[in-house]
Amino acid sequence: MESKWKEFCESWLADEPDVLTVLEIKRITGYCKSSVQGWIDRGLITAYQTRRSNKIPKSSLLKFMASDYFRNMHVKSRKLKEKLSKFERMD
Repeated sequence: MESKWKEFCESWLADEPDVLTVLEIKRITGYCKSSVQGWIDRGLITAYQTRRSNKIPKSSLLKFMASDYFRNMHVKSRKLKEKLSKFERMD
């Protein structure tokens, strides 16, 4: 199941650039900017500070999204609910 979820997340991110901003992750996941920044601050996503913004490697976001933490978040964004529903229909 975990590898299928990781593959699903890879397809979710397939068209995204290799380096992302907080605002791009907000759009992708459906979570607010402060949630994304909180994930970075807690070390759940690796980010690199450049001038005044964080740059996040897509590989770091993928690792986070493929984790049980992300998939089983207590409060799910509308986007995550839609993606989980789509994933469950695939099985």
